Amino acid sequence: GRASPTLGDRLTDDFNKIIAELENDPAMGKFKEEYEKVFGALVNSNDSEKKLIQKCRDLNAEIVANAAKVQSALKLADEDQGTIDKLKGEVEKAWKMVDASKEKETRAKENVQAL
Repeated sequence: GRASPTLGDRLTDDFNKIIAELENDPAMGKFKEEYEKVFGALVNSNDSEKKLIQKCRDLNAEIVANAAKVQSALKLADEDQGTIDKLKGEVEKAWKMVDASKEKETRAKENVQAL
């Protein structure tokens, strides 16, 4: 079966019934014209509202997707900082080893000269 009629369907049905009644009354010609204009504006407004709602949904989905990208970028940046800190530690350790080696070399030279 068909789904229950929407508000738009009911309004359109009512509009068509009223216009049909007004067609039979020449004295209501001006009112009929204005009623058609108002109904047209209502239909346009409703269409615009639907488009805006869809645009809001699309933008919301885009915001959610971008938020996920930002989270991912922040996580990568955090991981990169961890790698940087680890490498700095390794470089410092290597320099300490170089310094210790130079110190041993200097002592060895002093010992050789003392002989």
